[in-house]
Amino acid sequence: MKILFVGNSYTYFNDMLQLFLDLCKEHGKTVETDSVTRGGYSFAHYLSDGNDKAAELRAKLAENKYDYIVLQEQSVRPAAHTESFLADAARMCKLVRENGATPLFYQTWGRREGSEVLEKNGWTHGEMHLLLKEAYLRAGEENSARVVLAGDAFRAAYAEGTEVYHPDGSHPSAEGSAVVARAFYDAIFG
Repeated sequence: MKILFVGNSYTYFNDMLQLFLDLCKEHGKTVETDSVTRGGYSFAHYLSDGNDKAAELRAKLAENKYDYIVLQEQSVRPAAHTESFLADAARMCKLVRENGATPLFYQTWGRREGSEVLEKNGWTHGEMHLLLKEAYLRAGEENSARVVLAGDAFRAAYAEGTEVYHPDGSHPSAEGSAVVARAFYDAIFG
């Protein structure tokens, strides 16, 4: 199985892809991963013509066939700019399907309480989480695509007292990345 991850720092922090591959190996699954990531990138960046990461994505899609392509949007955009997120999600799914792959949306999580992003938008952690979840589920429904509910798993671990956040209150800690890797494993392999 070949899986391409397209996203930003929520994908590459703590070498989450290696954590996912370790789970696959532990359970006897043969999986190859590849990625195109850059911190802060959104679907709009990957859909544009004017940057090296968009060019890298198009080259990988032209040169490789994938079983799944994971799509991770910038961490605030689905909640704050839902309609433009949905339009770009549809365009990303079109690219994925042109490759013959199945799109998997990577649902992310709300910022930790006290975050500047929460204060700026007038959200609580729970409200941001719900906005993100609703946006990703809608993107999945509108594009006949699956959604990996990594954000739900992250929030559940947070509620249980696991320190899933990096000190910045946004990115995952090592434990948070392990939760995300497990969510991907469970979503893909059951």
